[in-house]
Parts: sequence; structure tokens; C-alpha cells
Amino acid sequence: MQKEFFNGPLLKENKISYRLYQDNIFNSCKNKNSLVVLPTGLGKTIIGILLIAHSLHKYSQKSKVLVLVPTRPLVFQHKDSCNSFLELDQEKIIALTGKTPPDKRIFLFNKANVIISTPQLIKNDLIKGRYDLKQVSLIIFDEAHKTKGDYSYNFISKEYINACNDPLIIGLTASPGKDVDCIQQLCNNLYVENIVFKTYRDKDVKDYIYDIDVFFEKVDLPIKFIEISEILNHLFKKFLTFFIERNLINPYKTYYSKLDFLRISQDLTISLKYDNESTTNQEKDDNGRQLYFQTPKLIDIVKEKSLDVHSIFSYCSSCISLLHSKDLLETQDISIFKSYLEKIKWKSEENILSANRIANSQHFKLINYILEKNHIRHPKIKKLISIVREELNEFKNKKIIIFTQYREMAENLKLLLKSEFSNQLIIEKFIGQAMKFEDCGFSQIKQIEILNDFRKGNVNVLIATSVAEEGLDIPNVDAIIFYEPVPSEIRLIQRRGRTGRCSPGRCYILLTENSVDIPFHIVAKKKEENMNSILANPNLLSLGTEIKRIKINFENAENQISKLQLIEKVKHRKEIEKEFLMNKSIDEIISSLDTFSKSKLYSDLKDYGVILLSDLVNLEKSKLSKRISKLKEKTNKQKKNKQYLNKNIKTLINIVKLSENNRMSFREFQNLAEEEDILGKIFYIHFNQACNLGYLKKQADLVELIKDYE
Repeated sequence: MQKEFFNGPLLKENKISYRLYQDNIFNSCKNKNSLVVLPTGLGKTIIGILLIAHSLHKYSQKSKVLVLVPTRPLVFQHKDSCNSFLELDQEKIIALTGKTPPDKRIFLFNKANVIISTPQLIKNDLIKGRYDLKQVSLIIFDEAHKTKGDYSYNFISKEYINACNDPLIIGLTASPGKDVDCIQQLCNNLYVENIVFKTYRDKDVKDYIYDIDVFFEKVDLPIKFIEISEILNHLFKKFLTFFIERNLINPYKTYYSKLDFLRISQDLTISLKYDNESTTNQEKDDNGRQLYFQTPKLIDIVKEKSLDVHSIFSYCSSCISLLHSKDLLETQDISIFKSYLEKIKWKSEENILSANRIANSQHFKLINYILEKNHIRHPKIKKLISIVREELNEFKNKKIIIFTQYREMAENLKLLLKSEFSNQLIIEKFIGQAMKFEDCGFSQIKQIEILNDFRKGNVNVLIATSVAEEGLDIPNVDAIIFYEPVPSEIRLIQRRGRTGRCSPGRCYILLTENSVDIPFHIVAKKKEENMNSILANPNLLSLGTEIKRIKINFENAENQISKLQLIEKVKHRKEIEKEFLMNKSIDEIISSLDTFSKSKLYSDLKDYGVILLSDLVNLEKSKLSKRISKLKEKTNKQKKNKQYLNKNIKTLINIVKLSENNRMSFREFQNLAEEEDILGKIFYIHFNQACNLGYLKKQADLVELIKDYE
């Protein structure tokens, strides 16, 4: 008789329904570094819970488990799951974010059994030496396909393997990569010894899933769309001759994509960067990008013919703009196409040459004339309305997710469907965080609110961009609609997996005939088939040899925790030192600092990298007197002119404080701020305030801490 529930040490009784394939995966992974590839909706979280319970029980709850997830909402989502299924005190299950002060994070990390965090935070703390991974018996890397390039997962996995005597790594993903190279790189970065791959067709899986019917809904472009497309194509061919005449592109190709011109730009950019170094066509840069894409090298052609590099970049930009506008026209809607033409016109007015070249052409003027005389919609709109109506009337379904590539299209579809189904459906768009200064997007809090409304039935239809493809806990739906296909196996799998979890599902993919939709769909399908073929034959991959493991030593664990309790006294100690500055003479301060510098408390705090004013004891007495005088003056001034800082400004300051040498790249700074829901205009307002008040400074692409707040 098959079990009904997973029950065992550290698992709450009768809380997790038993599934044979999850049990099989658990048994396959509990002793080896493993990559688990499981389609969306088959319960990767439950497998993680089973492994956490096993790992902690193995060491009588003396060890720790680290769960790493890409986004802050996922941190709290996983924390809720652990609290729901694990028989542990809730104090032993913690979520670490940048809003937790560094001193407190040290204490919490060492006191907890299960730590859930984003990888950037853990990486920064490891670099700072705030804690180590010696007593971590398991690390779970969720959305493991992100383990590439300079993503923090890579740093942490290497640190873990080097630090722990008994390391266990579990990577969870629905789609590890399109080819052998991608999957091999992932396996190398996570030190994978074992691959577990399941599909909906596996014997131990198929009893727990429902069929997903996939429908390809093809549409033909109206004649006016075809006319405009041909005008764009004619202008593109005119610009293409620039590259053909200079031998910068293959003249015999039957199809040119934006990627061709992006590669030319990238090729030249990298070639110029490495111009003085000895390189070959096969060498790669620090990020693993190919240095040169063709033979002979473009840079050699440029030098030989004395070509103007700026003109090449400019023509590349013009061609990319034309091809992109053509794609928008053929696959999205006329309104999105018009909006893009307005952007080209605006750039032209700003005297940007690549846009001038388009906007001043007769082709551009003719297109605008046609648009003024004709009010037409893309046939996908009519098809989409028809599918939604069929779902509503035939299947009595009021839970649908519509995926689209562009935010502007999401807003347009929301307005159109609201107008069409005003009394029948509640429709909401679901987009990510800020991409540009003028685009605030949806904060992570707003995203969670919308998902809760969708889950409760307060919203029936979600029109979502890629933010809904992975990570967030999207409720099951009966129908998924792709407004356009995506040329990525990862995104195809993630989107499709949003249906068919609790009942048979339907997936509709809208395709415009003779457009980029067709090759995009074919590419994604081939990538998925290739990925499945590789995973089904792991002999194609070189997996790590079995790692020699010995038991983790916990002899010093208790002492470390008792030492960490000293960290809680840091703020109190700093307040005492400020009082010294305010009320004591310089001689009394020097004497007090000298005494404190010889104490055990000072030594213990220094071991944890805590910086106190007592470090001044290392200076000569004359220098020390001058420093203390300045500090007294500064402290008095701060007390008189204490500035109010809201929590967002304090969080931004704390983010930079976490970084090595109190400085970081602006891009990383912005990414970490987004995790704390500080984004868009709010981010720039508070960042500028922090700079104006003298706490932070931006120089080139770096952000630096100038002073800390009180």
C-alpha cells in the first residue's frame, strides 16, 4: 500500500502528500551534489524540504542549511514553506535581507538552522568574513540555471566546497540550458556529481500530472501591414549595402536578424578593447564571450580599409532599429509600432545620426502617411479575444494568464480586454520592477498583492511579461496564452508550466505567418528537444567525481555562538564611546581607550570585524589628540544638526556598507536596492538625497560610502 504522506524526523505530521517521484529524487540526491531538472509545477520546493529535514537530522540539528533564491519575495515565500512543513522552532528558520543590520545578521546566521537569503547578500557577508560555511550541511540553489557568468551562485558554491568537510549541493531548475556547453558549465559551477531529470512522461510522474493541450493559432497579416513591412524592408536593404560593400557581413545570407548587427557591434567593441593583446578567433574575454565572430577579424578589415568605426556602429544601430520596428509591426500591434516610430522621431530631433538616417528618409514619411490614412489592428487581437471568450463560455474558465514580451503591449491588451469583457472578467497586468527612470514598473510588494488577488479570484486574467515566468508562486491556471512565441527553451518551459497542475490545461501560442514568430517558435522547440536529449543521456556530460566527505566538526560551535552574543553589545559600546567624546577630557579618553584596547571584549569584537573608535589607540598620542578633537567637534555638530533619514535612505547606505571596501558598482547597488523594493523614481530620489546629504557618492559607475548615519 502506497504511503499517503511524507512523515519522518523534523517533518510536520501528515502535512506533505506523498509522491513517488519526489521520494525517488530525494533518495537519489541525499548523499551527492545533484542537479534536479523538474518541469514547473511538480514540486521542487517539497524536494528541498525533504532534503533540509534529512540534512538537519543527520547532524542532530547542529548543522545549518542555506537556501538561496534569486529575489526577495522568493526569500519570504520559501520561509513560509519551511515554517509550514518543518518541525522546527520558527526562530531557527530565518530570512536574511539587506534590511537586517550586519551585526545582527552574524548573530542570526550562527543561531539558525535554516537560512534563506538572496545570493548577493550571502556573497557580500562571506567576503566581509562575517561568517563561514564550515557547518553548513546543505546548500540549495533555487533557479539553478542562473549559475553562470559572475552570478553570486558561482562564488558561494566554490567557497562552500573549500570550507565544508561534508558539502551537499542541490541545484533546482526546470530548464538548465539549451546545449551541452551550457549544461556542462552549470554542472561545473555547482560541482555536480549526479543529474536527476524527470519529464511528464516518466512512469513515476505521470500519475500526478494532467495533460496540457497545445494549440498553434496562426494569423495572416492584412495587406496594409504587408505594405509597411515591405517599405521597411526596402530601407533596410539600402542600409545593408553599407556592410556588404565593406565586407563586414556575409552577402549571401537569405535572412538577417538583429543579432547579426549586435554581433558586429560587440565584435568591434571587444576587438578595440583587446587591440593591444595577442588574441585568436577562439579566445574569450573574462565573461566567456567570444572575442571575434568571423574570419578575417572585423578589426583587421577596419584597419586595412581605414574604415570609420563610428559610422559602423551608427549603421548597426539603424539596421537594428528597422528590424525591431518590423518585428513590432508584424508580431505585436500597430499601436506599439507607432510608439516606436515616435521614439525614432524623438531621437532624430535630438540629432542622433542613426535615427536621423531613418526619420529623414522618404520611406519613413510614406509609412507615416499610410498610418494616418488607415486605422487597423493586428489580427492577433481578434484571435486573442476569441480565445478568451471561448475559455469563458465553453470551458467556464475564469483563470487565464496571457504572456506578452512588452510592457506597453501588456497595458494595451489590458485596456482592450477590459473594454471587451467589462462585465464578465477582472483583468490586471503583471509586470516587473523599474527598467528605466521613467518606468516605475511594479514593486515586489505590488506583485505579491496582485498574485494574492489572482489566487483569491479577485482578478481573473493576468496579462504578464517575463516576470511571471519563474520564481514567484503563480497560482495554477487552466489556460495559458502566448501573445507571441519566445526563442528560449527556458522561457517556453517556464510559461507552459503555469497550467496543467491541478486539472487538464490548455496552452495557446499565437503566430503571425511569415514573421519572426515562426523561426522563434521553431528555435525554442529545438532547444528544448536538444536539452531533453542531453539530460536523458548524461554520459554526454562530464560530471564531478565523487567528493570525499568526512563529518563536520562541531566542537567549537557553542563557543562561537557565545562569542557572537558579544556583537549585540556593539551599539551600546559605540554609545559609550560617544559619551566619552562629549563629556571627558582628551587625557581621560586616551586612558579609557588604552584600557579597553587591552580587554578581552575588544579582542573578541575585533575578531568579527567590528570597527570601534578604540582603533585609535594605534596612533601616537599627538595624532590621537588631534583625531579625538575632530571627533568631539564632529559629534557635537551631529548632535545639534541631526538629520532625519527615512528608512529607504538608511537601507541604501546599509547596502554600500555591506560591500567590500564600502564601495560597489552602481549596477549591483541598484539590483540590491530593487530587492529591498527601492526602485524607479523612488530609488533615484532617495539615492540623490543620500548623496546630497554627504552619505554616499557616485563616481563614474561606482557608489562609495562617505559617512555612516547615526
